[in-house]
Amino acid sequence: MMMNTTSRASGVLCGFLFLTACHSMTAMPVKPESPEVLLVNITPLDTTMFEQRLQVDLRVRNPNNFDLEVTGLDFTLHLNDQRLARGLTNKASTIPRLGDSVVSVETTTSTLDVIRQLLNFRDHQEVTYQVDGVLHLQDTRLPFENKGVLIDTTQLSGTSTGS
Repeated sequence: MMMNTTSRASGVLCGFLFLTACHSMTAMPVKPESPEVLLVNITPLDTTMFEQRLQVDLRVRNPNNFDLEVTGLDFTLHLNDQRLARGLTNKASTIPRLGDSVVSVETTTSTLDVIRQLLNFRDHQEVTYQVDGVLHLQDTRLPFENKGVLIDTTQLSGTSTGS
């Protein structure tokens, strides 16, 4: 009789531990994968002698199997390896699971940075961009970085850069 009670208690304890382990495994938060962020558009807004305001549209792609509840976005935009603008927003948005959404952010840049960009632009030069920053979620931050070509002048002019 004593052995039967001990076996039952051991069985209940093992069952309890098994259920607790299963619950903690399902309750473990999954670290989200960083999004892919692409430059979609740049629209000039207000201009003063020392400052340029731009609206930058970014496509945020969510590779996760769950929605990303975004609480903010902080990024820097470079054109041809030179900083053009920095953008910040605290607008909340939801990026659907395995989907994307366009986020528009008003940014500020100095007139000097814009002039520097124009002076460094040459004929038949590619226009490249890099956007890097952080997507803020409720409990974490997801860094991102992406590079791309906005204008490939060799494709436009029909010239080849090869020998």
